Amino acid sequence: MQTKNLKVAYTSRQTKSSYTSVPKIQMEGKWLEELGFAIGTLLKVEFEQGSIRIRPLSEEEAAERRQQELKAELDRKSAELKQVQLGLAAAYAGLSPELSQVAESKSPYSPSGRKSKKSEKTK
Repeated sequence: MQTKNLKVAYTSRQTKSSYTSVPKIQMEGKWLEELGFAIGTLLKVEFEQGSIRIRPLSEEEAAERRQQELKAELDRKSAELKQVQLGLAAAYAGLSPELSQVAESKSPYSPSGRKSKKSEKTK
Protein backbone atom coordinates (compact mmCIF):
# COMPACT_ATOMS: atom_id res chain seq x y z
CA MET A 1 0.00 0.00 0.00
CA GLN A 2 1.32 3.42 -0.96
CA THR A 3 0.76 6.50 1.17
CA LYS A 4 0.33 10.24 0.68
CA ASN A 5 0.88 12.86 3.36
CA LEU A 6 -1.74 15.59 3.24
CA LYS A 7 -2.55 18.52 5.47
CA VAL A 8 -6.05 19.45 6.59
CA ALA A 9 -6.66 22.95 5.28
CA TYR A 10 -9.59 25.27 5.82
CA THR A 11 -12.26 26.94 3.78
CA SER A 12 -14.69 29.69 4.71
CA ARG A 13 -18.44 29.27 4.90
CA GLN A 14 -20.95 32.03 5.25
CA THR A 15 -23.52 31.66 7.98
CA LYS A 16 -26.45 34.01 8.56
CA SER A 17 -24.34 37.06 9.38
CA SER A 18 -20.69 36.00 9.40
CA TYR A 19 -18.05 33.71 7.96
CA THR A 20 -16.69 30.66 9.72
CA SER A 21 -13.69 28.44 8.95
CA VAL A 22 -14.26 24.73 8.39
CA PRO A 23 -11.68 21.98 7.73
CA LYS A 24 -11.20 20.54 4.25
CA ILE A 25 -9.11 17.81 2.66
CA GLN A 26 -8.12 18.32 -0.96
CA MET A 27 -6.66 15.59 -3.13
CA GLU A 28 -5.66 15.85 -6.77
CA GLY A 29 -3.32 14.19 -9.21
CA LYS A 30 -3.02 11.49 -11.85
CA TRP A 31 -2.56 8.94 -9.08
CA LEU A 32 -6.30 9.23 -8.31
CA GLU A 33 -7.22 8.20 -11.84
CA GLU A 34 -4.72 5.35 -11.73
CA LEU A 35 -6.50 4.05 -8.62
CA GLY A 36 -9.95 4.14 -10.29
CA PHE A 37 -11.06 7.65 -9.31
CA ALA A 38 -11.55 9.19 -12.75
CA ILE A 39 -13.28 12.54 -13.20
CA GLY A 40 -17.03 12.08 -12.67
CA THR A 41 -16.72 8.92 -10.55
CA LEU A 42 -19.41 8.73 -7.86
CA LEU A 43 -17.89 8.16 -4.42
CA LYS A 44 -18.92 6.67 -1.12
CA VAL A 45 -17.29 8.27 1.94
CA GLU A 46 -17.42 6.11 5.04
CA PHE A 47 -16.10 7.53 8.29
CA GLU A 48 -15.75 6.99 12.00
CA GLN A 49 -13.71 8.69 14.69
CA GLY A 50 -10.16 9.13 13.37
CA SER A 51 -10.74 7.29 10.07
CA ILE A 52 -12.08 8.10 6.58
CA ARG A 53 -12.52 5.57 3.78
CA ILE A 54 -13.26 6.76 0.22
CA ARG A 55 -14.26 4.32 -2.51
CA PRO A 56 -16.10 4.38 -5.84
CA LEU A 57 -19.78 3.45 -5.70
CA SER A 58 -20.51 -0.07 -6.89
CA GLU A 59 -22.71 -0.48 -9.98
CA GLU A 60 -25.63 -1.43 -7.75
CA GLU A 61 -25.13 1.62 -5.50
CA ALA A 62 -24.84 3.92 -8.53
CA ALA A 63 -28.03 2.45 -10.05
CA GLU A 64 -29.88 2.87 -6.75
CA ARG A 65 -28.69 6.47 -6.45
CA ARG A 66 -29.81 7.22 -10.03
CA GLN A 67 -33.21 5.64 -9.29
CA GLN A 68 -33.57 7.86 -6.19
CA GLU A 69 -32.63 10.95 -8.22
CA LEU A 70 -35.18 10.06 -10.91
CA LYS A 71 -37.90 9.47 -8.31
CA ALA A 72 -37.15 12.84 -6.69
CA GLU A 73 -37.34 14.53 -10.11
CA LEU A 74 -40.65 12.76 -10.86
CA ASP A 75 -42.03 13.92 -7.50
CA ARG A 76 -40.97 17.52 -8.25
CA LYS A 77 -42.51 17.42 -11.73
CA SER A 78 -45.73 15.88 -10.37
CA ALA A 79 -45.99 18.69 -7.81
CA GLU A 80 -45.42 21.27 -10.57
CA LEU A 81 -48.11 19.64 -12.73
CA LYS A 82 -50.54 19.67 -9.80
CA GLN A 83 -49.91 23.40 -9.30
CA VAL A 84 -50.51 24.09 -13.00
CA GLN A 85 -53.72 22.04 -12.92
CA LEU A 86 -54.94 23.93 -9.85
CA GLY A 87 -54.11 27.25 -11.51
CA LEU A 88 -55.94 26.29 -14.68
CA ALA A 89 -58.95 25.07 -12.72
CA ALA A 90 -59.06 28.36 -10.79
CA ALA A 91 -58.70 30.39 -13.99
CA TYR A 92 -61.39 28.37 -15.77
CA ALA A 93 -63.75 28.68 -12.78
CA GLY A 94 -63.41 32.46 -12.98
CA LEU A 95 -64.51 32.65 -16.63
CA SER A 96 -68.00 33.89 -17.42
CA PRO A 97 -70.32 31.29 -18.99
CA GLU A 98 -70.30 33.20 -22.30
CA LEU A 99 -66.51 32.98 -22.51
CA SER A 100 -66.39 29.31 -21.63
CA GLN A 101 -68.29 28.29 -24.78
CA VAL A 102 -66.14 27.38 -27.72
CA ALA A 103 -68.68 28.15 -30.45
CA GLU A 104 -71.97 29.95 -30.56
CA SER A 105 -75.00 27.68 -30.55
CA LYS A 106 -76.52 29.35 -33.64
CA SER A 107 -73.33 29.24 -35.65
CA PRO A 108 -73.57 27.69 -39.14
CA TYR A 109 -70.84 25.30 -37.97
CA SER A 110 -72.72 23.97 -34.96
CA PRO A 111 -75.20 21.07 -35.32
CA SER A 112 -78.18 23.19 -34.16
CA GLY A 113 -77.40 26.02 -36.60
CA ARG A 114 -76.77 23.81 -39.64
CA LYS A 115 -79.62 23.34 -42.12
CA SER A 116 -80.12 19.90 -43.48
CA LYS A 117 -79.95 19.35 -47.23
CA LYS A 118 -83.57 18.12 -47.20
CA SER A 119 -84.86 21.39 -45.72
CA GLU A 120 -82.90 23.39 -48.32
CA LYS A 121 -84.38 21.36 -51.22
CA THR A 122 -87.97 21.80 -50.03
CA LYS A 123 -87.67 25.58 -50.03
